[in-house]
Amino acid sequence: MKRADAFALVRKHGGKPREGVTKQTDVLVVGELGWPLLDDGRPSNSLVQAKAYRVPIASERQFLEWLGRSVPQEEARTYTADQLASLSKLPRDVVDQLAMFGLIEGRDGAFGFRDLAAARQVASLLAAGTALSAITRSLYEIRKWLPDARLSNLRLFPESSDRILVEQVKGRTDKTGQFVLDVEKPEEDADAVFADAQSAEESGDAATAVKLYQRAMNMDPADPAAPFNLGNVLRAMGRSLEAETAYRSAVKADPRFAQAWYNLADLLDDQRRTKEAIACLHRALEADGGYADAMFNMALLLQRMERYADAAEWWRRYLGIDGASPSAAHARRALKYCEIQLAPSLSSPGNAGLPPSPPCPNSSPQAGEGREGDRGRSARAPRGGRERA
Repeated sequence: MKRADAFALVRKHGGKPREGVTKQTDVLVVGELGWPLLDDGRPSNSLVQAKAYRVPIASERQFLEWLGRSVPQEEARTYTADQLASLSKLPRDVVDQLAMFGLIEGRDGAFGFRDLAAARQVASLLAAGTALSAITRSLYEIRKWLPDARLSNLRLFPESSDRILVEQVKGRTDKTGQFVLDVEKPEEDADAVFADAQSAEESGDAATAVKLYQRAMNMDPADPAAPFNLGNVLRAMGRSLEAETAYRSAVKADPRFAQAWYNLADLLDDQRRTKEAIACLHRALEADGGYADAMFNMALLLQRMERYADAAEWWRRYLGIDGASPSAAHARRALKYCEIQLAPSLSSPGNAGLPPSPPCPNSSPQAGEGREGDRGRSARAPRGGRERA
């Protein structure tokens, strides 16, 4: 959309458009061409000022949705920006930039499969030396002849730092659609197999999903998404030993895959392999230091082992970042119980008649439930599982 047309729409709806950003600006809208990036990839003054003034930044697609000119795509959105950055190997600030430019489309801070595919493709192009500004401009040109083109449904290849090729069934084209290289018909695509596996999982065909996830693993052993999803499916089928193997494959492929460590810990806890579960939770928290659910379960398991000092420390950490959640009341009671167990006066004759608070039972909920009461919280696989590009 041209800037003049966008300004006219803002005025029509009672807003006051202007160029540049001030402290009174309510929102900065970034066009699909990505104009806040300079040719060398540095952010423009408008983008820098918006960040400094804490002005919300929206993509052109979001802007059009607000005005009723575009319909948001329906898709399960299960990733935070930090998870997207971890899985795509992109810095968090680059993920934020992709969202600003509409190259990925988050909703309420959550992203989906197409966004992960797009982020991974950008990571590949950046690693090959292609500038982000070149990517945004090339996508803009591509959409002139492929209107529905998105980074998630294109196969892009760098030819130089400012030139990108597009792979199609019959060959590769430049951004104008001109074929530049003949290629052989592509072999079976791991991405397509993974997408089929997700579809089978979501439709309830677990047996087919297992076969397809296993095939995707064989085609791309370095990707943690397929074994993670496979572990979730196998666990739901009651095949715990196979699920454990799958989760371990996921963390082997990506040792900083916090959610895979977390689900593995929950599986081990179900088998009363508490020490191993605690070790896995440590790995989850090393990968994501703000993982509240992992802190909760860590405290719970340590308390069950009567390691009250360690448990109390983790209850305090949990309450420090998730103190307003429904489970916080349970955490406070559990912390108080641990402190009572640690109090030197607890064993004195004068306190003999004071009954301690009941300890937490050893039961744990199904993955992802997370609730108040004497239960731990466990990660539930995102709907459709972890996704890949």
